[in-house]
Amino acid sequence: MLRLSRWVAVVAILLSASVAFAQRPGGGQPGGGQPGGGRPGGFGGGFGGPGGGSPLTIVNNEAVQKELGLKEEQISKLKALGDEVREDMRGAFGGFQGLQDLSQEEREKKMAEMREKSAEALKKVNEKVKPKLAEILDASQRERLQQLTWQAAGAQAYQNADVIAALKLSKEQQDKLAAITKEFGDKQRDLFPRGGAGGGGERLNFEEMRKKMTELNESRDKQLGEVLTADQKSQFEKLKGKEFKDLAALRGGFGGGRGGPGGANPGGRPQRRPADGDKKAEKKAEN
Repeated sequence: MLRLSRWVAVVAILLSASVAFAQRPGGGQPGGGQPGGGRPGGFGGGFGGPGGGSPLTIVNNEAVQKELGLKEEQISKLKALGDEVREDMRGAFGGFQGLQDLSQEEREKKMAEMREKSAEALKKVNEKVKPKLAEILDASQRERLQQLTWQAAGAQAYQNADVIAALKLSKEQQDKLAAITKEFGDKQRDLFPRGGAGGGGERLNFEEMRKKMTELNESRDKQLGEVLTADQKSQFEKLKGKEFKDLAALRGGFGGGRGGPGGANPGGRPQRRPADGDKKAEKKAEN
């Protein structure tokens, strides 16, 4: 069961990353961004957006709630919203269980179908979550949450519509960023064994995959950062605001490097770190 759960988590991360790339803005005035490089408005991270976690996932983290100075009533409302979103997303991110037994060709076809389904579901969730977050949080809390969202996203935030507007990224820069992201997305998908986990296919080594995904994320972020000018990097630092010390709390999940993908829980509940008992049970299950 633990092995299956971790396999599902990996697929969810790769799937959400693919959805994020497919949703990259393609010209025109990016939504929510202010022309002239002003501060972006709203919550640009969103569900399925680039980066280490959605605003709802991040704001449901206890350390973040303390950072924002949330009241009990606000925390209660955010938990209820997270529960509601998890229910909405259950169908969109379901159907992973049989993937490990499919051939590579069948798996890629199935994931393509799931990406299309997930993209539509994520769009609907974003439309629901953004206004509700705006109702629950005050202006200063919303601003700080957005800063934390950019910090969690790291270099992947460069492809967010609001960040594109604020940094005044050229079309050439946007294309370079997209190409780098696609290249590393393909490399991450190639980490999966060829052939299914059943029927003689290779077995997944999760620890090795975690290590390789982290290395890929760090290499990707370095290349993404090289696309920006010094002024654009400086502007992005301003968008991120004061550094949040516990970035791991923002980016929890499988394989999240500096700005790598966050946890596979789309409904807003932050993933807890495994206890020693969990690790022993997991090791026993794998043997």
